[in-house]
Amino acid sequence: MRGVNDDLRFAIRQIFKSPGLAAVVIITLALAIGANTAVFSVIDAVMLRPLPYDHPEGLVQAMSIDTHNAHVTAISYPDFFDWRAQNRTLEHLVSYDTDSYTLLGRREPLHVEAVIASWDLLPALGVNPELGRGFTQTEEAAGPRVVLLSHALWQSQFGGDPSVLGRSINLSGKLFTIIGVMPASFHFPITTPEVGIWTTLSAAVDQTDVHPTLTNRGSHFLSAIGRLKPGVTVQQATEDLNAIATNLAKQYPGSNTKHNGARAESALAALIGDTRTPLLIVLGAVALVLLIACGNIANLLLARMRERQREIAMRCALGAGRTRIVRQLLVESLVLSSFGGLAGCGLAYLSTPVMLSLIGTSVPRAADAGVDVRVLLFAMAVACASGVIFGIIPALTASRADLLSNLKEGTRSETSGRDCLRSSLIVGQVALGMMLTAAAGLLITSFLNLRHDKLGFDAHNLLTLNFETRDSRYQPNRSQFYRQYFQKVRELPGVESAAGVLLLPMTEDDAHLSVENPEHPVPEGQEASAFFTPVTPQYFSTMRIPLLEGRDFNDRDDMQAPMVMIVNRAFADKFFPGEAVLGKKLRPGAGIGKPGKPPWREVVGVVGDIKMSATEREMRPAMYVPVDQQPNWCCPATVVRSSVGPPSLEPSLRAIVSSMDKEIPVTDVHTMQELIFVELAQPRFAMALLGAFAGLALLLTVVGLYGVMMYAVSRRTREIGVRMALGAQRVTVLSMVLREAARLLVIGLGLGMLAILLTSSILRSMLYGTGARNPLVLALVCLAIGTAGLVAAYIPARRAASIEPMEALRTE
Repeated sequence: MRGVNDDLRFAIRQIFKSPGLAAVVIITLALAIGANTAVFSVIDAVMLRPLPYDHPEGLVQAMSIDTHNAHVTAISYPDFFDWRAQNRTLEHLVSYDTDSYTLLGRREPLHVEAVIASWDLLPALGVNPELGRGFTQTEEAAGPRVVLLSHALWQSQFGGDPSVLGRSINLSGKLFTIIGVMPASFHFPITTPEVGIWTTLSAAVDQTDVHPTLTNRGSHFLSAIGRLKPGVTVQQATEDLNAIATNLAKQYPGSNTKHNGARAESALAALIGDTRTPLLIVLGAVALVLLIACGNIANLLLARMRERQREIAMRCALGAGRTRIVRQLLVESLVLSSFGGLAGCGLAYLSTPVMLSLIGTSVPRAADAGVDVRVLLFAMAVACASGVIFGIIPALTASRADLLSNLKEGTRSETSGRDCLRSSLIVGQVALGMMLTAAAGLLITSFLNLRHDKLGFDAHNLLTLNFETRDSRYQPNRSQFYRQYFQKVRELPGVESAAGVLLLPMTEDDAHLSVENPEHPVPEGQEASAFFTPVTPQYFSTMRIPLLEGRDFNDRDDMQAPMVMIVNRAFADKFFPGEAVLGKKLRPGAGIGKPGKPPWREVVGVVGDIKMSATEREMRPAMYVPVDQQPNWCCPATVVRSSVGPPSLEPSLRAIVSSMDKEIPVTDVHTMQELIFVELAQPRFAMALLGAFAGLALLLTVVGLYGVMMYAVSRRTREIGVRMALGAQRVTVLSMVLREAARLLVIGLGLGMLAILLTSSILRSMLYGTGARNPLVLALVCLAIGTAGLVAAYIPARRAASIEPMEALRTE
C-alpha cells in the first residue's frame, strides 16, 4: 500500500512538472469521456433502468401478428376477451387505449388525455393509488363510470383536496365518479406521460361515435400488457397466445385472417422498440471517439517516454524491476485519466440538456436522463479503463528500454518499434475517424433526403388545431355545426381556405380499412386494405393536393346523397393497374362498424399521393370519404391555409370556437412545419449527435497526425540537416515529410473503407434515399480526411524544410 501511495505522489509531481502535457491529456479525455457519459445517461434512462412498476421483469407486451407479412397489428376487444379468458401463462392481461375528454364544470373547459383500460390495470402493474382505491371487476361492464385522477390533475384542478373521492365530474357531457388519485410518479403508458385520467371499458360501451362497440371483432385498435405467472418465460407466453390467435383466425376468418398470430415481448424491449438501433449506434460512435482519444494520448506518452528514458534507466539501475516500472507509469496514466474523468463529468452535466433538446420526445424516457450516481460510476469506470488503454503501451515500451544506451550521457535512443507503434496508432485513428465521418455523412445525406423529399402537399402557411364535439347534444347536428364553423373560418382576413380531416398528416394518427372489390372477389378476411380517413369539402384544395381525375367532395355529399369516395394515385395504380378507376363501386371497411356491412361507394375522384409521415419510404394507397357520410366518426382536425403568418390566426380561431360553444377547448395548435419538425426528431438527433462526434473524432485524428509528424521532424532534425548540407532542396524535404503523412493517411483510409463495407448493414435501417455504401459520400469523406490530414502535416513539413543545416548538425 505504501508503494502505491508513493506512486500516486510521484504521479502528481510529474503532472506539475509537465503541466502542458497534462492539460492536453485532460482536455482530450474530458471531451471523449464527457461525450460517452452524456450518451450513457440517455442509454441508462431509456434501456437500462427497469420500468417504474412492481417486479417489472414479469411484464410483457402482448401483440397481435399478421404472420403473412410479419407485421405487428392491434387487438380487437373480442379477441382480447378471448386471449384473457383462454391463456394459461399470464396472471393478468390488460387492454388499454388512449383517448381524450373535455373536463367541464371548472372555471374553464379543460382538454384531458385519458386511458381506457380493463379493470385490473393496477394489479397487473403492482401499483396502488395514492388516495382511494383502484377499479373492481364489476366496474368494467356497462354501468356507473369511474375514474382515477393523475396527481397533477388532482393538484391543478381540485387543489389536492382529499375529499375529492366520490365526487362526480363531467367529462365530455358524461358523469364519472372519482374513486382514486394516482401517485405523482405513476405514468402509464410511459409513452404518454401527460395522461390525466384512467377509466375502465365501461366508458367505451356506448361511445360508438368514437370507439367501435366491445363486440366488434373486426376493429383492431387496442394494445395489451400482461404479467407472467411465476416460472413462465416470455417464449412460453408467446406460444400460448399464438395458439389462441391461430384458433381465432380459424373460427373468425372474416375478421382475423390478417390477425392470425400473437407474440409476447418484454415490456421494456417493446417500449424501446425502434429507438434501440440509433441509440446503440450513437453509443458506438462515442466509444470510437474515446478510442481515438486514447490513441492520441498514447502517442503523446510514447513521445514523452523519449525524454524520460534516462530517468527510467536510472530507476532500473537502482533495482527497480520491469513490473515496478510498468506499475509506476500506469499509475501516472490513471491519475491523468481520473482528472480527465472528473472534467468529463462536468462536461456531461452541461451537455446532457443540449442533447435532450435534440432528442425531444422521439425517444421514450429520454427526458429522465441526467448525471446521477450510476452515470458518475460509469464515467469513472470509463476513465480508469481509458487510463489503462492509453497507458499500457507506453509503459510496456518504456520497461523494455536498453539500459546501457539510455545511461550514456547526452544520448537519446529511439527504436523502430516505437516508430511503428506511433504510426500504427495514427493509422488506427484515421480508420476509426473514417468510419465515424462516413456514418455521419450517410445520416446527413439521409436526413437531407427526408427533409427535401416531396410530401405531396404544400406544408407552408398551414395552421392546424383540434377541438372535440363528443357530447350527445352534438349528435343530431354535428354536420351543421362544422359547416357553420368552417364558413366563419373562411371569412377571416388572411384565410385563403379551411377544411377538416379526421386523421391529420404528420401525426401518429393512422387507420387502415379493408376494401371489397366486386370485380376481383377474394375470400372474406383476405381483402386488401388501404389508409382511410373522412375529410370535409375543400380539404384537397387547402392542402394543395392535386385533383388528378374526377371531382372533389361538396356540401351535397351527405347521408341523403349517393355514397362516394376519392382514392389516391397509389390506390389506383396498385388495385386497378391500367384501368380507369372512376365510377368503380367499392366497399371500404368490410365488417367494420355497426352490425351489417357498410355501403358500396362510387369512386368520384383521384387525387395525388401524400405522405402521412415524414419518415415514410413510399406513398400508401389511400381512401377518402366525406365527413357528412360518416356521422359516427368524430372529430375532424382543422387545417387552415393563410396568406399571413399562420400563428397570427390562432386568437381569431379560438374566438370562433368559443363563440359557438364556450365549453369546447381548442388544443394542439401547430403549424404544419412544426409537425414535420417533430416527425423528423429521431433522424435529426441521430444525425446531429453522430455528426458532432464525427467532427470531434476528425479533430482528434488531425491533431494526432500533427503531433506525430511534428515529433518525427524533431527526432530527424540532424538527419534532415545532413540531407540539406549534402544538397537536398527544401521542396524535397517538404515532400518527404508529406509523403510519410500521406502514407499513413492512405493506409488508415483504406482500413476505414474496408471496415465501412463490412459493417454497412448496421446503418441500413436508418437510411432514406441513400445506400450504406454511397460512393459519392465515401469519396467526399476520404477527400475531407485526406485534405485535413495533409494540412495538419504541412506545418511540421514546412518546419522541416526551414531547418538550417549548421544548426541541425550541432544538435545531439
